[in-house]
Amino acid sequence: MMPQKRAPLAGITVIALEQAVSAPFCTRVLADFGARVIKVENPKGEISLGTTMM
Repeated sequence: MMPQKRAPLAGITVIALEQAVSAPFCTRVLADFGARVIKVENPKGEISLGTTMM
């Protein structure tokens, strides 16, 4: 059995303060690469939730 490779961003913590369209996607990519993501949300919700995409 081969040893498992460590994720490239394992051990890194990201504080996510974003609310735009591309920023949450980028945060997701960081998490996919092994980073621990802590998302801080506005109590009123994300501004992008009330908008429609073109």
